[in-house]
This record gives sequence, structure tokens and C-alpha cells, in this order.
Amino acid sequence: MSHFKGGRICFVLLLLFSFVVLNGCTKGNDSSKAATNHALVLQNEAKTISYSKRLNTLLETLHIINDENMDSDVRRNKIQEFVQGLNLLLNEPESAELKDGELVEKFNYNLTILTKSFQLKSGQLNVRVVNYRAPTTVTGTIGGKYTFIQWWSTKELVHAQMLEEDRPELATDFMVRDSDQGIQLLLGGYVSIYHPDPVFVALWEFSGEKWTQKGIVTDKIKLPDAWELNEDIDEFILENRQHDSMSIEVLDHGDGFLINSDDSEQNLIIEFSTSGEVRIDSEYSTASNTSEQQSYELIQEKYSEHGIMIKYPQITKLKDIAKQKSLNQILKTDALEGLQNYADSNSGVHVEIDYEIKRQSERFLSVQYTGIHYVKDAAYPSHMFYTTNLDMKQASRIRLRDLVKIEKPFIELIKSGKITAVQPEQQGLIGDFTKDDLIKLLANADVTKGSLVEVEMESFSYLTNDSLGMSVPMAHVVGDHAEYEIRFGQIPDNIKQNKELWSELSPVVDQSVSASGGEKLDTDQYEIEESQSFHTTLEGFGKVRFVSTYGYPEGLRKFFFFLLDDQGHILYPFPDFYGNREWVARYGGVEAVAFKDVNKDGLKDVIIIADVDNGIHGPGRVDEFPIADIYFQKKNKTFTTLPALDQALNDQEHNQTIKDVIQYVSKQRIIVN
Repeated sequence: MSHFKGGRICFVLLLLFSFVVLNGCTKGNDSSKAATNHALVLQNEAKTISYSKRLNTLLETLHIINDENMDSDVRRNKIQEFVQGLNLLLNEPESAELKDGELVEKFNYNLTILTKSFQLKSGQLNVRVVNYRAPTTVTGTIGGKYTFIQWWSTKELVHAQMLEEDRPELATDFMVRDSDQGIQLLLGGYVSIYHPDPVFVALWEFSGEKWTQKGIVTDKIKLPDAWELNEDIDEFILENRQHDSMSIEVLDHGDGFLINSDDSEQNLIIEFSTSGEVRIDSEYSTASNTSEQQSYELIQEKYSEHGIMIKYPQITKLKDIAKQKSLNQILKTDALEGLQNYADSNSGVHVEIDYEIKRQSERFLSVQYTGIHYVKDAAYPSHMFYTTNLDMKQASRIRLRDLVKIEKPFIELIKSGKITAVQPEQQGLIGDFTKDDLIKLLANADVTKGSLVEVEMESFSYLTNDSLGMSVPMAHVVGDHAEYEIRFGQIPDNIKQNKELWSELSPVVDQSVSASGGEKLDTDQYEIEESQSFHTTLEGFGKVRFVSTYGYPEGLRKFFFFLLDDQGHILYPFPDFYGNREWVARYGGVEAVAFKDVNKDGLKDVIIIADVDNGIHGPGRVDEFPIADIYFQKKNKTFTTLPALDQALNDQEHNQTIKDVIQYVSKQRIIVN
């Protein structure tokens, strides 16, 4: 019995001991979990501190770079430190959590940032393109521009890569797409070393967790005469030959870029197929920009009374005096429409209106008026817009309904997206109108009702050298009115109203150079290198053919260059090539030819890079090497070279590519006229 009782006591003690041990183990597990959680918190805090510290270090480096009192070498060295640090920072998830504006503000507006979200086959991908432009006081106008791409599917999976390092290009827009080759990034932007700001497009493909630049197939591109395409290794550069500044933006459907020049008459659409081919939409392009010759001139008149100032054009030097008087009366009446309502000087009305000539030719005169209208005590001024279109032959107004049938097919054409908003941010606003609204508005276009207030609620049309323009009223918050343009070539014949007017509404044609009557190029004396001979347009000459040739004076092969007309007559023989002086031309040695306004005087120059050697085979031979030469165009229709510049250009080996030449010469001050 006592033994049994002692056993029970031992058993109870054993249970108590087990409970204490188990309880202790449980507490130990809880402590372990708590320690792990605490470690994670500390780790996250450390990462946050690391990100914050890295950001502060970058900002300090940026401050040194921007400090013009610092030594220039110190500032220049800090640029590499900054861009490498920025690339590391963009790989941190915390950077992706900031909005574009917040990140730009963090870096004191030294960055430009654009973020877009794309729905790909593999899911949603967020892509951000970041540009950094170092101060030109350190790098000059050529280098110091860096482009980064940051991408993430979730905020925990953030990656970044520097795409362009110390290049002249500055990316301003981009698109990402699934293609037959995989995920592609197409960058568009400006080539800032050239004038006036040509645009570039570069292709990058995603593989192996990084972006790799690829070539773009441009074999099938056929450009209008006003445009020039230059392929530069893994990108292509488009330039408007009329020296207009350009803009580039992604198309709404995301498969290409809209490229246009500032005169709004020279537009291109570059589209990419899934296989990577590139094509030009010629409907958006025009091959010319010269104005038709007119037998009349325009002068400016001005009405200025009682706080109202309106400028308007008047016609002069028209042979038919009666017609001139009638046309001028229409112009004056339309310009001053509704002023009788404000003849009282105490009305408190303030009006300022100016005009712009949109098209001037023998048959058509299109005038566009813009300005502001303000009434005393009103909350804000209104923006005015109205037009006058004249048929110079009939001495009458032209209204939109005289040119097109304001019916369902025309409205569907407008709503199909064929029209382009003059202000890109207004592109989608036209979709807010119903078809019936548009028919009502446009059917009554160009019919003013008698007061400035009513003018604000009306629709108008105008003509440019190659487009039909339309204005529709909008809410004040989006500008009071919006203008849209559609190319003449995009309007089907069944929509056109007046065939006789349309027969003279084709785009203005280019006036090319006439044949000079010079001698034909002697192809027995000069052998043409077809691969480096081009049709181009040069100021003072118009459309010409530039030819690269080989001649054999004194038995040694030399380079010779000419401008020819369509019949092969010599319009202009270029001065002696710099490489001809001491060296022998390599057969097939013309490596590159470019037509660029190098010295920014409004006249296109010619850059040539060609290979030469000393013509010796065996001992004493000098292997081939490149020579670059620039022919600067002068106002008197001749070209000249600058021997000292040529020597420096080649001695310092800035002669490997066209870009090398332009980068070097852009730093020089060159005056040849």
C-alpha cells in the first residue's frame, strides 16, 4: 500500500515536471518567433535606412555637380558617381513606390520621368523611363545625357538598367509591346546635337532579365521628299529637310510614333508590325512645303476703339480692282462681326484679336482669327476663334458645307480617328459629341450669327497647304474651342462636295531646280559609286542628285563629287576632296555621306567620310584609313571647305562616323557667309 502510494506520488511529480518542461518549450518557441519577427522588422528598417542614406548621398553628389563654383573636373567626375548610384537606387522597391512627380521633386527637377503600365501576355508590366541631363556647363551640348529603364510587375520585384550612357539622345516617349521576338521596348526622343532637333527611334528587346538594343529593319521605308532617314547602328534618325523643329509621340493604339514638324504641315506616322518591320503611313505625309506664287499681296489693318483691338488682313496689288474691293469687304466684315453690340465705350468689354494666314494661293485665302473676349465683372476671359475662307476666283466665301457633304459618312470619318487635334491634349474630346451634334454643328460652320458671344458657340473651318481644319466649341475649362485637321488625301471622293474647288485643293507642289544646261557628267572619265549617290534637296538648288565618283588624274584614283539634274547635267562640281591631296582613293571607299546643316546657318552642308591609302603594294604600304571632309554651303550656291578644320578633324580622329564629325564640329563657331 505504501509502495503504491509512493508510486502515485512519483507519478504526479513526473507529470508536474513534464508540464513545466513542455510549458518552458512552448515559451521558448514563442520567443523564437518573436525574435524572428523582430529580426525582420530590423532588416526592413535597415533597408529603409539604406535607401534613405543612398538617396541623401545621391542628392549631395547632385549638389556638387550643379555647383558652378566647384572645380569642373571634380563636377565631371561626380557625374559618373551619380548615374551609377541612381541606377542602384532605381533597383530599390522604395523608388517604385514614388509617383513620377514625387521622384522628380526629390531630385530637384534634374530628372524627367515617364511611367506607363502595359498589359502583356505574361501579365501587367509597369515601365518607367528616367532621363538625366548633366549640366551643359560641365559636358557641353553633346554628352551628359543618360537614360534608365525601371520595370516591375509587383512593387517587390523592381529592376532597373541604364540604357544610354553619355549619349546625345534624350528619350521623351516610349512603348512596350509583345511581338514575334518577345517583349520589345521602343524609345523615341530627340537627337539634340543636330539642328533643328531631329528625332530618333531605338529598339530594345527583353531577354535574360535585361534589355538589349536591336537593329530596326528599314529596308521598306519610302520617305516623302521633305524627310530624311539616317540609320545609326541600332537606331534610326528622322530629319525634316526644311529645318523645322520636330516632335514625337506614341500613337494612341501603341504600335508606332507620330512625328511632325512645328509648321504642322509635315507629319509622318511610323508603325511597327509584329515581325519588326517598319512602315511609313504616307497619308500623314506631304512631299513639299513651298508656297504657291500669288499675284496679290496682303497688308494688315487694325480696328482699335473702346477697349476693342482687332487686326485683320486686306488684299492689295490684285489686278481686278473690283474683285479686290469685294474680297476686302468680306474680310473686314467677318473680322469685325458683332462689334455693333459694343459701340458704347461704357460697355466694359475688352477684346484682343489677331490673325494668321493658314493658306494663301491664287485660288484660296484662309484666315484664322484668335484672341480673348472679356466682359467687366466676368469670372474669366473667353478665348475667341473664328475664320474666313475665300474663293479668290469667285470673290466669295467658302464654307465647310461647300467642300464636304456634312452627312453620316463624313461624321464617321471624323470619329474613326483620322483627324488630328492641333493641341494633342484635346484629341479625345471630339468623341464627347454625338453624331447628331456634329452634323448640326458642322452643317452650320462658318455662319456667324452676329455677336461675339454667339461666335464663341459656333463651329468654323479653315484650309492649310494640305489639310482641312475644323474648330468646334468646348467648355472653358478645356480651352473654349478645339481645332482638328484631316489630310486632303484622307477624304474620300464620295464625301467631297465641289469637284471644281477640289481640283485646286491638292497639296502645294514643290518647285525643284530647273536644268542648268551644263555639260553632262562624262562617265568615261568619272565612275559613279551608285551606293553612295543620292537624290536630295538642297537650298538654292532644289531637288538634285548627289553623286560620288572616282577619277584617275595622273593615273592615281581620286574622289570627285557632283550635283546633277534629272538629265545627268552637272549643276555643281564640288571642290577638291581633302583626302585627295596626299592620298589615293580606295575603290568602294566612300563610307558615308550626310546632308546636314552643320554650322546652323539655315543651309544644308555635305559631310563625306571615305577610305584612303598611299597606293603602294608591298614594302612602304600604309593600310587604309578614313578621311572626313565637310563642304559648307554658301548663300551664293557654292560650297567651300575649311582646310584648318579638316586637318584638326582628321588629326584628332573625329572621322570615324558622321556622328563623330558632327559632335566635334558642333563645338566650333563656323561662319562661311
